[in-house]
Amino acid sequence: MKVATRITVATAVVAAFATGTFAFVDLRSRSSARRESLEGEARAVGQAVRASLEVAGPGILRSAPEPLSRLLTKPGTGWRITVLPRGLAGANAAAGTTPDQIERLRRLLELGRPLPVDDRGGELILTLPLRLDGADEEGAQITGMVEIAGSIDQLDDGASTDLWRALSLVAMVVALTTVAAGMLARNLVTRPIAKLLGGIDDVAKGDLSHVILSERDDEIGRIATRFNEMTFSLRESRAETGRQNTDKLALEQRLNHTEKLATIGQLAAEIAHEVGTPLGVIGGRARSIQKKSTDREAVEKNAQIIAEQTARITRIIQRLLDFARRKAGAHGLVPVQLNEVTLTTMELLGGQFANARIRTTLARAEGLPRVLGDADRLQQVLLNLLLNAIQAMPDGGSVRLETSVETRQRPGLELTRAATYVKVEITDSGVGIDPEKREKIFEPFYTTKEGQGGTGLGLAVCSGIVKEHDGWIEIDDAPGGGTVFRVFLPAVTGPSPDSQTARIQRLGKPDLG
Repeated sequence: MKVATRITVATAVVAAFATGTFAFVDLRSRSSARRESLEGEARAVGQAVRASLEVAGPGILRSAPEPLSRLLTKPGTGWRITVLPRGLAGANAAAGTTPDQIERLRRLLELGRPLPVDDRGGELILTLPLRLDGADEEGAQITGMVEIAGSIDQLDDGASTDLWRALSLVAMVVALTTVAAGMLARNLVTRPIAKLLGGIDDVAKGDLSHVILSERDDEIGRIATRFNEMTFSLRESRAETGRQNTDKLALEQRLNHTEKLATIGQLAAEIAHEVGTPLGVIGGRARSIQKKSTDREAVEKNAQIIAEQTARITRIIQRLLDFARRKAGAHGLVPVQLNEVTLTTMELLGGQFANARIRTTLARAEGLPRVLGDADRLQQVLLNLLLNAIQAMPDGGSVRLETSVETRQRPGLELTRAATYVKVEITDSGVGIDPEKREKIFEPFYTTKEGQGGTGLGLAVCSGIVKEHDGWIEIDDAPGGGTVFRVFLPAVTGPSPDSQTARIQRLGKPDLG
């Protein structure tokens, strides 16, 4: 039920109760007034008759009651007058009298004063005593009784007329009050609330430009003012949120770029060391050619070795350039085969694994589904995780990178249906991570390698990239010591048409180049 309807109904009920109460009181008052008027008229007639009879003396009471009563009763007055002498009190009845009249005469003689007004039998009856010489003192001799009787039908007729008049008045007042309250409620409540609801609906749809004119200085007007202030605050908040999102996106891009530069720098340092070995071979073979310039066979052999080492250096440098030339920032998402990304990443870090005396294992699942993402950014995630694994094993060890498919529920959404995810698991045999530090390692600028060149951005960037791909990262202890990082990414429905066959590469020589 609408507010205006409730107000109208409540007003109608209150008006009906108030006017009904007034009408009831007024009916009681009118009824009492009519009865008092009728009783007053009866007393006036009775007093006049009694005075006349008392002046006439006791001799008039010797006449028969019936003729005397007819003589005193005047037609058209509505009153019937009966005179009874004292002597009839001992009789049961007489001509022109009733047993009730005889009983009232006896009671009058016993009390010695007028009887209360009686309205039994549809008549109003007033009984007055007749005394000698008109005396009215208590104890004066009573010679008879005068009875004034009149019909009370006029009282009932008047009460019925007043009742219908009161009901009509109540109905008219309630109707007028209801109509007036309904119109006022519609103009003062319904229309302003409808405007507020319209504004709220527009805000719910995202339109914050809606403004409600505050036409009145009351509670609804203040609500409209508060609504306008709320929409203004929401517009400011939306604009501020947009600016913050823009700044956050720019910051994330700068962080990604900074971390990529740090990774490139680290790779460049390792590659510089890795290139030193083939350069030494090339220098030695060049000096051998110089010494054995006349030996054709030795020159050809040394030249072939120089060419092989040069090609090796070219491949190493090319990997670094390919990674460095990829742009950070906004990327389009396309189906990516993670088996290929893991292979190229392991090959890129082949020199670092060899120099750190780390054994590597690459296990790729057969029929691995593709994921929707950006291959370059996903490779950056794997590079950061593998470089962290290398740094966690300063005295050498082993790293296992494995891809697989897993059906599970996303953490924090246990009530949703299970979905298919591609899992990339990186396991190292390093020093591990303390449990109290695991909640912080994905925070920007938090590092466990203080004083060792760590920026604290690697894992934060990894977490951000994976979240952008609608995935997440889990961390756990590896069996036998070390750490396990698991990267979960939503799988594209349906198997990949060019999926790699399952294979496990156990590299005797860690250099994958």
